[in-house]
Amino acid sequence: MLEKLVVRNFAIIEDISINFKDGMTVLTGQTGAGKSLLIDSISLLLGSRADTDMIRYGAKEAYICGEFKYSNPKINEILNELGINVSDTLKIERTIVEKKSTIKINDTTTNLTILNRITINLADISSQQETFRLLNKDNYLSFIDSKTDTKLNFLLNDYVIKREEYLDNYQELKEIEQKSKLSKDNLDYLESAYKELSCLDLYKGLDKEIEDKILKLKNFDKIYSNLKEAYERMCNEYFNIDAIYDSYESVKSVVKYDESLKEICDNLDTSYSLASNSIETIKKILSNMEYDPDEFDELNKRQNEINNMCLKYHKDFDKLVDYVQELKFEIDLVSNYDELLDKTNKKLKNSFDILAKASKELTSYRKDLALKLSDEIVNECEELELPNTKFLVSFEDIDYSNYLNKDIFKDNGTDIIDFMVSLNLGEPLKPLSKVASGGEMSRIMLSFKAHYAKINQLSMMVFDEIDTGVSGHVAKEIAKKMKDITKYNQVLAITHLPQVAAYADNQLFIYKEELDGRTITHVKELDNKDRIIEIAKMLSGETVSKYALETAKEMLEDK
Repeated sequence: MLEKLVVRNFAIIEDISINFKDGMTVLTGQTGAGKSLLIDSISLLLGSRADTDMIRYGAKEAYICGEFKYSNPKINEILNELGINVSDTLKIERTIVEKKSTIKINDTTTNLTILNRITINLADISSQQETFRLLNKDNYLSFIDSKTDTKLNFLLNDYVIKREEYLDNYQELKEIEQKSKLSKDNLDYLESAYKELSCLDLYKGLDKEIEDKILKLKNFDKIYSNLKEAYERMCNEYFNIDAIYDSYESVKSVVKYDESLKEICDNLDTSYSLASNSIETIKKILSNMEYDPDEFDELNKRQNEINNMCLKYHKDFDKLVDYVQELKFEIDLVSNYDELLDKTNKKLKNSFDILAKASKELTSYRKDLALKLSDEIVNECEELELPNTKFLVSFEDIDYSNYLNKDIFKDNGTDIIDFMVSLNLGEPLKPLSKVASGGEMSRIMLSFKAHYAKINQLSMMVFDEIDTGVSGHVAKEIAKKMKDITKYNQVLAITHLPQVAAYADNQLFIYKEELDGRTITHVKELDNKDRIIEIAKMLSGETVSKYALETAKEMLEDK
């Protein structure tokens, strides 16, 4: 549950701190006072995107902080996985600034993706806009799929992986078909180019090898004379390398008396080894050095040929090497097209069959979920004064006969569903979007949410005017249903209905006032006496009659 909410400099909210209680809490008050802003601030804590336009005029930043109690063990699993401190309370902070907003969970800076991953297990917000989702069947799978359903997520992830493999194979087939057509039209050119380039025996790094060899041969005399001079300097009567070794032995013999001499000893030892190795290496190089003018000419000729090919085909050396392989592939493609096409088709067909199997398994599980959902929705609707409701999730048949029909595989499966409903006795099942009124739609949405509350270990559900379009006895049944949801979690609701307000355990009155030329939102927790007056105003308007007061009192006592 949401225990505490702090909001600063958010639109017309300057500084508000609210301590929430368990059970059902309603937010009431005049239109435009800031009720929806409070829900918006909670929505930001649950992972909605921030908008810098919501920063209060004149302020540098907006700040929202919520402290939640929760029982869902998945939240602790995620926190431990991410190295975020686990405590009795989940503290979420959002700071909105012009350049870079920040998110903190239990004082650890994080990002929006991680916040959403955690809060999907924490709370849910329903609004009028979400009710409108019931008018569009493209949204219906989201009412069946639960992000917390482990088996569903496994099946969906398996489907996504196999879909990716199938689409890769499909793309490969199309590229082969396209390249084959182009290659056939240009076969003479391809063969000519390949013959011209393949005889050069090109490979990556060859250009650098030739360049290094040419440089070495071009400077042969300089290299030879300098090496010879170096060798003679180290091998003459004025320089005796053995003297270094003798010096090493002399110092080594007295190191045991003075440890500070050990470094000198080591340096002499290293110097002797390096000098000896250098002399032998130079001697070996000199003995093997021989200038070959024919090799020099051949290297220059080959370098010129390669440079000319680079110019001719408008490619640098490495791309020219790759181009030779591309030419060979395209020539082989024409020569072995039928064989390659058959092989690729078989691979595609196989990946299609594997994907179709995964898709059918996903559909089968969804149908099981849909049956349970249908029963739950019917039961919930009966409690919301829709006693004759029949509800069915209709799955469209999918044709898996054509392995080239990639369009049947959507991101989330092949399932195309519709919600079929009959709300009146004797009426046939028809698409929900075509038969339900606004009030009926609100009740059906509430039925979905009541079902959702039962199957998920959430801490809070928020209803933003979901009761719009109903009144009278139906409004009371909606209120009872919201109250019933508190068996599983905390409920917050914005409402303009006195029946809903009366059924709440707690009531917060949201109002605004002008102070020093600025509009400021305030929140007041109402006691029983204040609630009677506020509900009476909801019944009769600002002029409260004695009858309205009596009715409001009875409504509070009768909940």
